[in-house]
Amino acid sequence: MPAKLTLSQLSSLLFRACDDLRGNMDASEYKEYIFGMLFLKRLSDLFDQEQEKLAKELQERGLKPEIIQAQLANPDKYTFFVPPEARWSHVRHLKTNVGTALNKALEAIEDANVDTLEDVLKHINFNRKIGQRTLDDDTLSNFVQNFEKIPLRDENFEFPDLLGAAYEYLIKFFADSAGKKAGEFYTPAEVVRVIIEILAPEAGMSMYDPTCGSGGMLIQTRDYVRECGGDPRDLALAGQESIGTTWSICKMNMLLHGIPHADIRQEDTLRHPQHKAEGGELKRFDRVAANPPFSQNYIKKDIEYPGRFAVWLPEKGKKADLMFVQHMIAVLKADGKMATVMPHGVLFRGGEEKEARKHFIERGWLEAVIGLPAGLFYGTGIPACILVVNKKGAADRKHVFFINADREYREGKAQNFLRPEDIGKIVHVYRQRQDVEGYARLVPVSEIEAEDWNCNIRRYVDNAPPPEPHDVRAHLHGGVPVAEVEALGRYWANYAGLRERVFAPRPSDARYADFTPAVADKRALADLVKSDPGIATAHAAFRSTLETWWGQNLPHVEALAPVDGNKGNVYELRRLLFSSIVESGFGFSRSAASDAAEAATTFSLLTPHQIRGALARYFEFFKPEFKSIAFSGWGPELIPDDDILQSQFPEVLAEMEKNRLRLAELAALFAAADEEDYEDSDDTGVLPGDEVKRLKAELKELNAQAKLAKKEGRKGDWNSYTAEATEIEKRLLKHKALEDEVRDLKAQLRATEKKQEELVTAARAKIDTDEAKRVILDRLHRILLETYESYLRADQRACLAALENLHAKYAVTAKAIEAKRDTAAAKLKTFLEELGYE
Repeated sequence: MPAKLTLSQLSSLLFRACDDLRGNMDASEYKEYIFGMLFLKRLSDLFDQEQEKLAKELQERGLKPEIIQAQLANPDKYTFFVPPEARWSHVRHLKTNVGTALNKALEAIEDANVDTLEDVLKHINFNRKIGQRTLDDDTLSNFVQNFEKIPLRDENFEFPDLLGAAYEYLIKFFADSAGKKAGEFYTPAEVVRVIIEILAPEAGMSMYDPTCGSGGMLIQTRDYVRECGGDPRDLALAGQESIGTTWSICKMNMLLHGIPHADIRQEDTLRHPQHKAEGGELKRFDRVAANPPFSQNYIKKDIEYPGRFAVWLPEKGKKADLMFVQHMIAVLKADGKMATVMPHGVLFRGGEEKEARKHFIERGWLEAVIGLPAGLFYGTGIPACILVVNKKGAADRKHVFFINADREYREGKAQNFLRPEDIGKIVHVYRQRQDVEGYARLVPVSEIEAEDWNCNIRRYVDNAPPPEPHDVRAHLHGGVPVAEVEALGRYWANYAGLRERVFAPRPSDARYADFTPAVADKRALADLVKSDPGIATAHAAFRSTLETWWGQNLPHVEALAPVDGNKGNVYELRRLLFSSIVESGFGFSRSAASDAAEAATTFSLLTPHQIRGALARYFEFFKPEFKSIAFSGWGPELIPDDDILQSQFPEVLAEMEKNRLRLAELAALFAAADEEDYEDSDDTGVLPGDEVKRLKAELKELNAQAKLAKKEGRKGDWNSYTAEATEIEKRLLKHKALEDEVRDLKAQLRATEKKQEELVTAARAKIDTDEAKRVILDRLHRILLETYESYLRADQRACLAALENLHAKYAVTAKAIEAKRDTAAAKLKTFLEELGYE
């Protein structure tokens, strides 16, 4: 039985291959090498698999050996024919002229499969100069050997789309590494998800991306149709990309995802659109989605199909954005819908861009404008928006729906992200077409016309937070305004008794409350909230409801494994889980969940968007495992290495953690030693690098002087030099001992990691299917609880922050501050008088 690869294992193996190249070039340069080698290995393994199967069938039919050999050499018998020089049995042994041999292998595969691979592989050049040199044979040979460890036959995959999923992981990895250049080939998956859910494509439709990059929009379209129960094979996918290397990545992406029918073309979409119907007219599509390059120039000369453009934007000045929009509208069917990412400037700039907006709105095409947070996209920190154009019902459309979602996101170090609940809220509000205060509004066209066709989202939906209220009387005389306490009503409704434990009514004035004696200072609030019984009870009730929901849906999860050869359906499971979560009594009813205004007034620990968003995050995290279970059952390979180690060999993990902590401690010491003005106040013995060099030179000089003094009989000088040298040696030895400890710790960690792999492999081999199922279900249950716990903790932190804000404003009165100031001033005056300055 061949070993089954999980997504995490395959991704780990591929990232190790990246490590061999990372020191020689940046990610934007070596991504083609990784993709090319992965594609070569996959096609070779697939060819070997199909050849073995064909040979077996022919032998069973009793054909003569010479006939069998002729059939095995027939290219028409294979999905992809791989010539001998490109087969892994040859490539794996390359030691000299490796780059040239790899280039020839890719060329041979392309030439043998020209119908599907023309121009896809030949541009990859393993002999390309990186700076002043090319990669040497040793580096490339080691690189090849990494792929020797990666079996890529169908039988090696936990689920059929495993390789495509790993390819997407790689694309995301390269996008994160490439920074600004990543915008050429990758749109964040969260933004793509918003667009696809807004477009809601169905089986039987056609989908087109005129600036398709690496193909994420098209792949998510396929996945969405499958999620909704449609047949993704009954979906026509088309895309165009101008950059050759990106087009090649997209072609490979489609093939590795099992979408060979996707029609991906290479050319400049504005000048030379490639998808044409019979008669030479442009082909029309049901759905169009795109993330065109922001603020580009374009060339008007020799542009094909000029009738696409009712408004010609200036060629210079980086104004091609709405040219792309007009092209997309031109290729939409009469009842088609499109959604595209655009920079905010297209919403309010004047001139031809205003005329284009007017053109879209007057014809009823522009259905919605959705504002997104800043920092979502690679290469630009500016906020962007999504324009939604819908030709269906355009003649009767007298409104444009504006959504301002630019304040709802998760902040990252280099990039911001839409959370699942943010995506769910955008899509839900868009589908409901309901006004939501500070978030969404259906704006009449007459109002936009009165604003001179300015579509700046904040003109229509201002989501700026209200000014912080300040009660002057409370600032002067103390007390907390009851109006501000009641503004935190959702916390008092959710956490029984918390208000009474924090605030006491003021008998003399019902408009104000006081902090209770338990709130001695601001720090006391944190302890009070942390130990509050009302919060604990509410969280326990939520967990109990969640446990009940899990118990009710556990049979659906268990039924995911194949039975009698019938595979499970991951997307049907997703639909079941999402439909049931709304009915589970988390504090909102179905009507509340489908009505934004009602949901806003329905108290619950988490909002409907958060409930569904947490489940979406959970399901996305486990989607590879769910696919594996549906296809291969409850295999022990789905149990993470750390889980096996934790249960079977906790001492190994403990040893590794201890060594890692000590290594981190030493690394911090050495880093601190090289900082300016370093002082070894704790007598650690760590020396700055410059100090080590100086001391070694000084020691050498002292030893020389001592030797000379001894030779000349100067015993006093010899004693002095020797004593001084001994002290320096002690300092250097103490420093070196720490350096040796770092080296030894690293060696121990490497040895333990190797030992860890052996232990995990041996332990996993002893786990049967029933035990694996139990462990996997326990993990599914545990992570579900942890996912929702993180949301509950966030709500608790928000409650604490609100209470601390009230304490900071009103706990100390202005009179108390003045009195403290006066006391300090009097004390200062006394000191000045004593010193004779007054």
